[in-house]
Amino acid sequence: MIKKTKDNLLIIDFGSQVTQLIARRFRELNVYCEIHPYQKISKEFLHSSSAKAIILSGGPASVLDETSPGVPKCIFDLGIPILGICYGQQLMMKMLGGQVESADKTAEFGRAFVTKTKSTPPFLDGWFKEEQKKFGCLMATMLQS
Repeated sequence: MIKKTKDNLLIIDFGSQVTQLIARRFRELNVYCEIHPYQKISKEFLHSSSAKAIILSGGPASVLDETSPGVPKCIFDLGIPILGICYGQQLMMKMLGGQVESADKTAEFGRAFVTKTKSTPPFLDGWFKEEQKKFGCLMATMLQS
């Protein structure tokens, strides 16, 4: 059970090699955090925790596998910030109705491409290739101000 203090950070671990490092960095900032394995995360646990934010760690799994690990969907109803790192971000995308595809002929690290759809939220305006010129001019104007 998560300790009930003023600022709690819950890290849900999916087997990342850097989960302990992430926790250490937050602890160095005097943020109380706990690491819990994804297998131990239940709806009851989430509702009884006093976490102010959650980090979903990376891990070796792929959300494209039928047996990929997950968390209860109610995690998105808690009304707190959730950061997904690597696998955690892919899991969030899948759980929230997005699509995750295999990168057939690209390296694991490097450039990634995101495609704009009809349901792309407005906060992503300027992120897509056809908008980069317009966005670049806006950024230059803001920097000159």
